[in-house]
Amino acid sequence: MATTYELIGERLKEARERAGLTQELAARSTGLVREQLSYYENGRREIDLVCLKKLADLYGYTVSFFLNEEPEQAGDELALAFRAEEIAEENLETMAWAQRFTRNLAELDRLLAGESER
Repeated sequence: MATTYELIGERLKEARERAGLTQELAARSTGLVREQLSYYENGRREIDLVCLKKLADLYGYTVSFFLNEEPEQAGDELALAFRAEEIAEENLETMAWAQRFTRNLAELDRLLAGESER
């Protein structure tokens, strides 16, 4: 059975690959070095919540996707379409902001839909 760190690592790798990012680009845009991100993805190191939040924002997932025993349903993640080879590194911060904004908007929509059902 995989450890918690291994499960988080598997999800980190999957999310990064779905976002079309290399380890190098993802690491640099979040203030990590590539080797550190590799250790996280392989479950060899404990990841702190701040790093996990930065990566989750960049990849378009909630932190709970990486932490829950049972991940969110497929399709719950939000992803912006882009080609990693065409995006400048300085635009990754804007991308992460857009991912957070879209995710928060979707959550607000779900909450408001629940309010209207009452």
